[in-house]
Amino acid sequence: MKIRLTVMVLMMMLLSTSVQAKLLTKSVSYQHECVKLEGYLSYKDSFKGNRSAVLVVHEWLGLNDYARTRAEQLAGLGYVAFALDMYGKGKVTTHPSQAYEYTNQINSNVHNWQQRTLAGLEMLRKNPK
Repeated sequence: MKIRLTVMVLMMMLLSTSVQAKLLTKSVSYQHECVKLEGYLSYKDSFKGNRSAVLVVHEWLGLNDYARTRAEQLAGLGYVAFALDMYGKGKVTTHPSQAYEYTNQINSNVHNWQQRTLAGLEMLRKNPK
């Protein structure tokens, strides 16, 4: 009986340790040309060593809570996730007309669009995880 109880306690301790893993998130400032950008990095602290990474590109409304939540969900699966910022720090909207303007600004110059994406990818690559 004591052996079963001891085994059960040890199993519960192991399970509670894995459940207590923290999801770490932080805003990351970076820049493309003269534009200040602010991405969102997310990963779980329970995973040791390097792991696969995912670059999250936000929808036309900007780097909002939806994109951040997606990065957190990917981090919960064991990835390092970085949600990049295509528009510039603080450029987030809920209004379609404003979103259309932001999208047109970045899409009007394909080279600029590509460079902003690469700047976000570079921030993800710099992460030691």
